[in-house]
Amino acid sequence: MGLVEGLSGPEIQLRLRARSFLHNQVRSIVGTLERVGAGRWAPEDVKTALEARNRAACGPVSPPDGLYLQNVRYKSDPFA
Repeated sequence: MGLVEGLSGPEIQLRLRARSFLHNQVRSIVGTLERVGAGRWAPEDVKTALEARNRAACGPVSPPDGLYLQNVRYKSDPFA
């Protein structure tokens, strides 16, 4: 995660890596972290949301604008 100067001002860059992601999982993570960064949630609220094991307890799903898939890595033959 990092803050960099973008073309239209500061932007936050996140690099998320996992074996797989659920539908809208990254957007949910970004929306939750945005709440913390904006000061609307304390970091402890993220822990509470994760412990709830319910996506409804997380922050809002962020809009897709600016989010993109950079890379996908597979074993040399994923179907072997």
